[in-house]
Amino acid sequence: MVAGRIHRLLRLIALLQSGRIYNSAQLASECEVSRRTVFRDLKTLQESGIYVLYDDEKQGYSLPWRTIVPFKDLTFEEVLALFVLSQDLDKTIVGLPLNGSARSASAKILSSLPDALHDKVIEAAQSISIWLTPCNPAMRNELHYKTLLKAVTSKQNVRLHYECPREQKTVSTMLSPYHMLYSNREWFVVGRSSVDRGIKVFPILNILKSELLEESFKKPSRFKLERYLGNTWDPVRQSPRTMPVKIRFQSSAAQIVSHISWDPSQEIRKLKGGAIEFRASVDDLEQITGWLLSFGSQAEVISPPSLRKLVKTRISEMTQIYSKNSSRN
Repeated sequence: MVAGRIHRLLRLIALLQSGRIYNSAQLASECEVSRRTVFRDLKTLQESGIYVLYDDEKQGYSLPWRTIVPFKDLTFEEVLALFVLSQDLDKTIVGLPLNGSARSASAKILSSLPDALHDKVIEAAQSISIWLTPCNPAMRNELHYKTLLKAVTSKQNVRLHYECPREQKTVSTMLSPYHMLYSNREWFVVGRSSVDRGIKVFPILNILKSELLEESFKKPSRFKLERYLGNTWDPVRQSPRTMPVKIRFQSSAAQIVSHISWDPSQEIRKLKGGAIEFRASVDDLEQITGWLLSFGSQAEVISPPSLRKLVKTRISEMTQIYSKNSSRN
């Protein structure tokens, strides 16, 4: 394609996106070519995935801004996956700040597709659903999310006031936010804190106040998110040291445990009768205790003794609670 034709096609696109409806004669005049050339250029745009619209009533052509993106190369499976995921996220996770943007983006992509592909995706989506764990983040979470998102994208420092449940106190810090993470049904922000000049992970639900500062920062090129996160049970790493744990799961729970990657360090060994032995390294025994109790009698701690004792203590506390309730009745 010669340079002159490229220039003419770009001129044609600019005219069609101006908001005005042009007929073929007007386009020919603006581009200083014949109507036949205009029709040929319009066909070239269509074949390139730029879908020019024709208005029968006004007898002219236009090009909505969204159609400039060449979505024609997307496959049926790709569009279907985007559409189903974005729509079902909104049904399951109430208040997740990304929902609305993802849903509107998928709708724009869908509306820009050829009619046949558009209709095929809509029909197929009626037969596919994705149910995720229900979640209803607090409004406070969403407000601070927006502040931190702006800080991360514009590389600006923020002043945070947050709760420390373990120490039962409120702390203030200036943070250079490097990354945001959504895990275990809540948001976290990772960045360098002024408290100890180190990189920390903060649960956004613990933030009481957030203020965007004018001071900017530079994100280190060697920053790696994985270095500062804990495991699946809690992304906030409690200690740089880890402790090996060994747990036996009976056959009824073994399949569930085996099919999920709970932690990068996990190892699973099959035992007789369908049972398994689960091994992993954790940095906090408290964080894994609730997970273990959720399996009831199907999970037994083999080691360390401290974790076995902790689980036993929690079971004893639960027994006392239910014993009191029974005596009251």
